[in-house]
Amino acid sequence: MAHAFYDDPFFRFVIPNVTKRTRVLPWLFEKLLRYGQSYGCVYTTFEVDGVAMCLGPSHFAFNTTGALRTGLFLLPLKLTWQEMRRIIILSDYTEQLHKRLVTEPHWYLYGVGVKPSRQGQEVGSALLRQVLVRADRDALTCYLDTTNEKNLPFYERPGFKVVACEQATRKSPQVWAMVREGRLRI
Repeated sequence: MAHAFYDDPFFRFVIPNVTKRTRVLPWLFEKLLRYGQSYGCVYTTFEVDGVAMCLGPSHFAFNTTGALRTGLFLLPLKLTWQEMRRIIILSDYTEQLHKRLVTEPHWYLYGVGVKPSRQGQEVGSALLRQVLVRADRDALTCYLDTTNEKNLPFYERPGFKVVACEQATRKSPQVWAMVREGRLRI
């Protein structure tokens, strides 16, 4: 999963040092996967060459208890003060954007990642479909945000629409918030 996000604008902004990003992202994504397993859903392929992580309608935001249980609270030990400041600014901003744009129960897709060697081979689309089937079964909206403009067509194909494009600070990456309305399937 870390390889899929290595060049993502969010992580390039937070951890600009290439060597450090290579070292920290595997640790961080292991914690994020654990969080998804504990409080939401994690979908993967048989070969584990892609992962989709989401939080459900009863737990669609990260919280302190979850950070403690999954080890995310140790992140300040992995980052410099400046890196922590950047991740807090950007994470807080995206969380507030999320809360402002979607107030009803929904699914929160917080990551779809595919090994670079498998990108463009429908792995991500298959994983995304699993999340959307779940949201549609519940007839609930699905929300995501991305800092990678190249990802917009991938999310627009199954029906996500950009509902906001904002920046936390002048130097931070753009954040595209996207929503797909639930489609009740009978």
